[in-house]
Amino acid sequence: MKKMLLILLSCIVLQSCFVNAKRDYNGYSKTLVFTKQDKWLINNSYTDLNSYDRDKLNKEVFSLFNELSSGNVYNLEKAKSQNLITGRIPFSPEIEDIEQFKNSTDFNYLVNIYTKKVRNGLSVVEPSEQMQYASNEAFAIIEIYDIKNVKKIYYQKVYSSQSREKETKGPSFHYSSETLSKKNLRKILKDIKKNAIIKS
Repeated sequence: MKKMLLILLSCIVLQSCFVNAKRDYNGYSKTLVFTKQDKWLINNSYTDLNSYDRDKLNKEVFSLFNELSSGNVYNLEKAKSQNLITGRIPFSPEIEDIEQFKNSTDFNYLVNIYTKKVRNGLSVVEPSEQMQYASNEAFAIIEIYDIKNVKKIYYQKVYSSQSREKETKGPSFHYSSETLSKKNLRKILKDIKKNAIIKS
């Protein structure tokens, strides 16, 4: 009986934790080419996550690009401390911004990261009947710009959600929008690593 109850509870948890995730490359290639001579700049994340989660994700992004670029990556803090750049870099730069950046630095690529908690209408555990439709939703985006050629070369967005229909009986378990945001960004990082081409 105890074993049966445990199996039933496990099934409820697994079903409740199903996440509907959608990936969008917006027409860009999913492949990034890394060569040892190219310098990468990781911009600060534009996010509504707390400072601890933001810093942790910034480190994860930096770590991956550092690995793929053979150590030829800089974050904004390091680049500014070495006087390689000055001022703030917009998340979605215009052509003029990239041209200005091209003329003032020797970086090859700029990486912008964005996460957004769209909706957080469900608790981690909903024990009772749902009185109205509710959902948790979030997305993450990584965009990469080729500075020397003044153009965007990469875009990936992962949007995920969990929902609970009106009159759904409890209990059910959900990821918060914060957790969805982090999962979304990590999905993008995993995809970048999987599809990366490393050249000497």
